[in-house]
Amino acid sequence: MGEIVYRLSELAERVDGELRGDGEITITGVGHLEDANEGQITFADGPRVQSLADSSRASALIVPPDVQVKGKPFIVTEDPRLAFSKILELFAPESRPAAGVHPTAVLGANVTLGENVSIGAHAYVGDGTIVGDNTIVHPLAYVGPEAVIGADCVIHPQVFVGSRVQLGDRVSIHAGASVGADGFGYLQTSTGHRKIPQIGTVIVEDDCEIGANSTIDRATVAYTRVGAGTKIDDQVHVAHNVVLGRNCLLCGQVGIAGSTTIGSNVVMGGQAGVNDHVQIGDNVIIAARASVFGNLEEPGIYSGYPAGPHQQQLRAVAYTRRLPKLVERIKELEQTVEELRARLAETDN
Repeated sequence: MGEIVYRLSELAERVDGELRGDGEITITGVGHLEDANEGQITFADGPRVQSLADSSRASALIVPPDVQVKGKPFIVTEDPRLAFSKILELFAPESRPAAGVHPTAVLGANVTLGENVSIGAHAYVGDGTIVGDNTIVHPLAYVGPEAVIGADCVIHPQVFVGSRVQLGDRVSIHAGASVGADGFGYLQTSTGHRKIPQIGTVIVEDDCEIGANSTIDRATVAYTRVGAGTKIDDQVHVAHNVVLGRNCLLCGQVGIAGSTTIGSNVVMGGQAGVNDHVQIGDNVIIAARASVFGNLEEPGIYSGYPAGPHQQQLRAVAYTRRLPKLVERIKELEQTVEELRARLAETDN
């Protein structure tokens, strides 16, 4: 692939921005505000970075209306970060493998492949599986029997997609992830732990992304569901029978125990954990490392162990930090009380 070059005026059109200055300069790449070089474009997203914008070596900037750029052309837009993400796509277009089935790939009986599908080297697609148009199954991926994979999906190397799993359109699953392994279900008996068969499935709706080494377990008898537009970071665990709403964000190492129901637009910070059979409503934000033991029905920010309203938890932390001084103060007051009692006793005598 040759060098990618755009005129600044072309980039302004692509992001629906207002061009200020020379639109004929050429842009050959992108960079961070702090270390961008000549020929690159970067963005500044508010007055707090005004000094960096002034000193940046970038040839052009993308800025909001409240940032002024000196000595170089720039593009004005209400959301510089969104505009920059669009420009990143232009300078790093995603390459895709050629359509077709690699000679070393293994396809089971009665597999249905849509148009322009790519099945990579040593990939496996099981009996009766349906793969939609333009989908890529990268080398070494496993797609089990009777799975249904939508259009424009990307299944990266060493991904496991279990039998009868359903993926919507434009689903991306990154390396090492597992969608549809058995849920963790056992009965404790006098002779040991008896496995409960996990015969359900996983449904991942349209426009979801599942990060590397994440696991979404199949349900016991029905389904585990990931709502449309939900994005899951690396090393996240979603247990059996969990239902995730639409447009959720789960950050790294989140763990959600079985049979929990989570609403739409929920954000969970890194290492947050949710107990089993919990109900979480729409528009809830759970802070990093928070532990949810009970239902959270009202929108808002929750943090702590156990998780509670964030402002309440901050007050509790502030009070906790004052405990050493409060203990000393209590000791002083106890000593004062004892001295007063002694004086009263002397007076009575």
